[in-house]
Amino acid sequence: MSAGDAVTGWSDDPAPADDLARPADPAAFPVTPRDRDDAHPGRRRGDEVGDGPFGRAVAAFAWGAGLTALLAAANLPLVALALLLRPDPSLAWLVALAAVPAGPALSAGLYAVREHYVDPGVAVTRAFGRGYRLGWREALAVSTPVCLVAVVGAGARSSGVPALVAGLAPGAAVLLVLVALHALALRTFFRLPLAAAWQAGAYYLVARWRASLGTLALLAGAVAVAAAASDLLLVLLGGVWVWLWYRTTAGMLRDAVARFLRPTTTT
Repeated sequence: MSAGDAVTGWSDDPAPADDLARPADPAAFPVTPRDRDDAHPGRRRGDEVGDGPFGRAVAAFAWGAGLTALLAAANLPLVALALLLRPDPSLAWLVALAAVPAGPALSAGLYAVREHYVDPGVAVTRAFGRGYRLGWREALAVSTPVCLVAVVGAGARSSGVPALVAGLAPGAAVLLVLVALHALALRTFFRLPLAAAWQAGAYYLVARWRASLGTLALLAGAVAVAAAASDLLLVLLGGVWVWLWYRTTAGMLRDAVARFLRPTTTT
């Protein structure tokens, strides 16, 4: 396995830990597309008649729409409940259980966005499918405990809890989701044990506070869209949300390259 494989995603076969100790590309998580042709500096790949800014904008929109559709399909139980059920606190436990597949879907979406930045010509279905196939188990191990905690919390609220606990619960839930999203992003690209991923997520909650604030803003925006507009609009913005999530956490992921991939003299 090459150094790029160690950084850019999961390999098809398990590899020894020594393979993760190879030098890493410092630009392993870019935020600008690598679509320049090295043989012709200053010219984009495929620059031909009709391949101008408008054409690239249409292609980007189509790619984003495809990602949104894939996210909705991978989250079908949650999407169906959100669109068909009336808002009712008594059904919160059912929504929490339906959200279990959201972890693998978000992980695959994040993987696909990064692949698009590395190679803008990659098909969204191919990138998303590869990300889902290689990381769904690891992502599920992160999302399942969060959803189970939400189920328990919903049951406790319906049975009655002290006012102090009820007041602190929302803040604790937000922190848990932030740490979980950090851990999910890290497990998408690094072979971290589950406990280590949670520890790293908690570390980056403070160490990369800008990424945490950006992710918090994305969560708040999602809640605001669902409450002020509709769940359908939130579904339609799924691709944009994951793209913004990648942009927000790219700095954290680049920092993780240096921390979790030990530099060596191996080439």
